[in-house]
Amino acid sequence: MPSSSHLMNGFEGVSNVAPSYCLICCEVADGHHFGAAACRACAAFFRRTVQLNKIHECPKNNQCFILSNVRNMCRSCRYDKCIDVGMKRSAVQQKRDTLGKRDGLHSVSESFSSRGEPVLDTMRRAYERLLIVRKEVHNRIENQPSRAICFSELQDVYLKEMTVVYQFLCEAFPEYSKLYPDTKRSLFKNFFLPFTLLESSFNGHSTNKPEVMLIPSGDYIDLEHLESYFNNNNQKFSQKETISMFAQQFKVLRTCITHPLSAEKVDIYEFLALAAIILWGSDLEAESDRKNAQEEANQMRNSIIRDLLFYYQSMNIYDDVALRLGTILSILPSIQRASHRFHEYMEIKNLLNLYALPQNLYDMFSPVS
Repeated sequence: MPSSSHLMNGFEGVSNVAPSYCLICCEVADGHHFGAAACRACAAFFRRTVQLNKIHECPKNNQCFILSNVRNMCRSCRYDKCIDVGMKRSAVQQKRDTLGKRDGLHSVSESFSSRGEPVLDTMRRAYERLLIVRKEVHNRIENQPSRAICFSELQDVYLKEMTVVYQFLCEAFPEYSKLYPDTKRSLFKNFFLPFTLLESSFNGHSTNKPEVMLIPSGDYIDLEHLESYFNNNNQKFSQKETISMFAQQFKVLRTCITHPLSAEKVDIYEFLALAAIILWGSDLEAESDRKNAQEEANQMRNSIIRDLLFYYQSMNIYDDVALRLGTILSILPSIQRASHRFHEYMEIKNLLNLYALPQNLYDMFSPVS
């Protein structure tokens, strides 16, 4: 089984281990091509486009979705996606795949001036694409009913989600995609678990289903009947004992995240703002590859808060927008508290060798110390 470092390195093309999915079309990837994880078809398309210096035009204002079953519908958007995920024209010109780090010449502040729209608007569009990509990745068909899943099925879902969420971050934040690999890995590892819990709680709140933990595949964990989740036979503990030991982690999720989101009726923009602040809230002072990484992260957080404040002002539904902003931001410590508790339970399960995650997924859910 590949290690977590190999999986994370796969995002930047510094490992020979092939990641699960092509970052362009979400087909199964067979390796790293020109600086990004890709399938053979997308790699060949990018090579031909660059070598022949082709210019493609999009008939739909550059808003096409690129998935494996429709990747040939718009060459312009497919090429743009190749560039967005890190493919380099220079690698094609040199007739070799580049496995090194990205040059990182463009700073986050330079990206601010070129973005041309609020951060939350870019993030909203990227999140909508994420939801569409997930249906393909998790083989979800239209109107497929949700069902309660067990622990082993949940592992499979989140092994796929690592690449999907990384792609979402690169689309939502051009600033993120320009950071060095080590910095991106640190941010991602500190983001993945809190985002997973926040998104599940937000979906439960939005659909008025607080009694379940909704997961990205469209299925759920039945929090009222955990027998369906802890359904494997175990030599050490009975099913009842197992539920007794680990049911508390789901109560923490409800108390710390689901209830506050429901009480404040958090909407999609507030949810995205919380997720963005979690991403850029990591302590990057110790990062050696980018001395100004912490300053850039602070700039991103400030931009997100300004966008959220402007959103409140434009909505004109709150008498005191500063109070609303403070109320929403006050949920962040609870999200982190729930994340720390979930990680503690993960460690206990690993020590007991009881419903333990695979090492690569365990590492990905573990924050950077």
